[in-house]
Amino acid sequence: MTDNTVTGARIKVLVVDDERPLLQVVRDALELDGYAVDTATNGDEALALVGRERPDLILLDVNMPGVDGWEVLGRLRAAAGPQTPVVVMTAGYDAQDQALASGAQGFLGKPFELEDLLSAVGAHAGLPMEGAHEVTRHDLTASDSAP
Repeated sequence: MTDNTVTGARIKVLVVDDERPLLQVVRDALELDGYAVDTATNGDEALALVGRERPDLILLDVNMPGVDGWEVLGRLRAAAGPQTPVVVMTAGYDAQDQALASGAQGFLGKPFELEDLLSAVGAHAGLPMEGAHEVTRHDLTASDSAP
């Protein structure tokens, strides 16, 4: 298990997917790795959860009925104030380019290995955002050492 904390608190990940079996597998894997996990099965539920308490990362399926992940991502990026890194999860063809162009910080193609999931979460969870762009760990280190 890795140290998945931000300023002493466990990193909170919101996983949004309408496929309940996949949602449970992802939740279990992340919790075993030390993350605090909330889940949502649709876009409206995800937006409501984010409105109550902003997570450190959102894993977002885009192919959902009703309010799909693309609309959720658009609404998140249109909001003022602090932003949350988003990793899009989908099996959609050419979705990686659309995800990054839409304001996501990462992409996870379905199906994925648990190692890939944990790698994507570790790379993006808890990173501060400037607008819709992450401040990378390298940027944080460089600014800490700047005079």
